[in-house]
Amino acid sequence: NMKNKDEQTGLVGLAIGAAVIGLVSSQKIINRESIVAELVRLGRQKGDGVEDEVFLKAAELVRKGV
Repeated sequence: NMKNKDEQTGLVGLAIGAAVIGLVSSQKIINRESIVAELVRLGRQKGDGVEDEVFLKAAELVRKGV
């Protein structure tokens, strides 16, 4: 479904934005590695130990350089 793909792309973008904002606010260096680490951290922040799929997808894309 194209709408779902567009929606997922949008959510991935929001996740990456959230990670960058998190790094900026904690005054950390912003590079691919730190963005991936922050995405993984945010994905785990749910509290139930389940990693959020959108954050993991975003981390995967940033890791690959897409």
